[in-house]
Amino acid sequence: MTDNTAPRRVGTAPDPHPPGHTPGLRKGTINSRHLVFFVIAAAAPLTILAGFAPLGLMTAGAALPVGYIIPGIIYLLFAVGFTAMSRHIRGAGAFFAYITEGLGAIVGAGSSVVAYIGYLGGQIGFVVACGIFTSATLDSLFDISVPVYACALTIAVLVAVVGYNRVDIGAKVLAVLMALELGVLAVFCLAVLVKGGHEGLSLTSFSPSTFLTAGLASVFVLTFTSFVGFEQTAIYSEEVVDSKRTVSRATYTAVIILAVVYSFCAWVIVQAVGPSRMVDFLGGDPSELIFDLNSEFAGEAMTNVMHLLIVTSFFAGCLALHNACSRYLLAMGRARIFPVVLAKVSPTTGTPSVAGIVQGVLVFVAIAGFALTPADPYTEVVLWTNTPTIIAVLALQILTSIAVVRFFSTGARGEGLWQRLIAPSLAAVALVVALGFLQVNMGTMTGLTAGQNLLFVAPLIAAFAVGAIRSLWVRNHSIEVLSA
Repeated sequence: MTDNTAPRRVGTAPDPHPPGHTPGLRKGTINSRHLVFFVIAAAAPLTILAGFAPLGLMTAGAALPVGYIIPGIIYLLFAVGFTAMSRHIRGAGAFFAYITEGLGAIVGAGSSVVAYIGYLGGQIGFVVACGIFTSATLDSLFDISVPVYACALTIAVLVAVVGYNRVDIGAKVLAVLMALELGVLAVFCLAVLVKGGHEGLSLTSFSPSTFLTAGLASVFVLTFTSFVGFEQTAIYSEEVVDSKRTVSRATYTAVIILAVVYSFCAWVIVQAVGPSRMVDFLGGDPSELIFDLNSEFAGEAMTNVMHLLIVTSFFAGCLALHNACSRYLLAMGRARIFPVVLAKVSPTTGTPSVAGIVQGVLVFVAIAGFALTPADPYTEVVLWTNTPTIIAVLALQILTSIAVVRFFSTGARGEGLWQRLIAPSLAAVALVVALGFLQVNMGTMTGLTAGQNLLFVAPLIAAFAVGAIRSLWVRNHSIEVLSA
């Protein structure tokens, strides 16, 4: 599977190269910095800290910073085997390619559809959330009233247009947005530190007496969600410069940056609130917490900037998820899980052409459909579409860790015991525990009962079945496929 342009003969088959199909994605257009931009943009740290950190404080209190450190450590463990696999396998559908090589084509095909459905839901939710914040920002800062779904549909079109262009252009857009996003967080953190917080600076958040008695198990539902997207480094393995080094370097860099930014900013938020105000602050509107604190420590002008950058942060996340979805569609088109026309690559931009257009249309139609329903955009649409995303990603990370062990069990391929067995095994166990915590405490995010929350798993099970059955059909009918 290291050669992504050669067809793989399964039997007599039609020409795998449809009219207009080019051999592969444009190579050598992405470096490690670009990959880091994509990952951090997908994670959208400003939106995470503004939207989820207040909920984390309500659950874990002052121990919230540790709630980000532990997932960071687990994902560094996962990255060991993940990046070892990336040195030997390349493919636009990273989970798809890795699971296929380690656990077989049927499991890989099922996993690929699960990954796509998970990322598709994530993008739909992100676009709707971006529409919500765009509408609110236009109203509060410019006194312009635009309906949420009108904003969301416009954003869906803009994301598709930017995503269709050369991937390095998209990376440059993300780089600017990411710099602004991290910049406004840096200003807030610096202002709090300079002023010594509300009641002085303290490291009690990192004391065992604090985090061992807090609700860390419940807060993991939120903090693991905050890292979704870092695995996207391998999706661009065909398009990077020196994939054997670039993917590995970018993955570790992204996980470390996210863990440090999340935990440090969460600690700063705890200092800004102060122990005596914690109950009062969280008793108000949690969604306004970081904006209220920013106004107090950095001033109203910076808060207005933060409101604007929340919108661009969501847009960056939408673009990163669009890129991931279009590349999964391309990979599944190559493997004939979905129509082969999805494997077409634009000869001018070197990006997925048909897959990118299809992805844009699907997101647009889904959002237009939600606009016709009475469902609340945030408490229902965003949560309904994003909850399956974290379930899918954790499940696929577990399968990938197992696939790494299985792949290297047939030969070391130059990797040490730590890379091929110990780290991925530990990661698999830790991620199984994390997925268990997620299922048990999912009501923290959804507000639904345990039975109702099981409904979020149903579309993922159906997606796996569709992929697995289609893979069996392709094999039984001797269809010639392209490498994923």
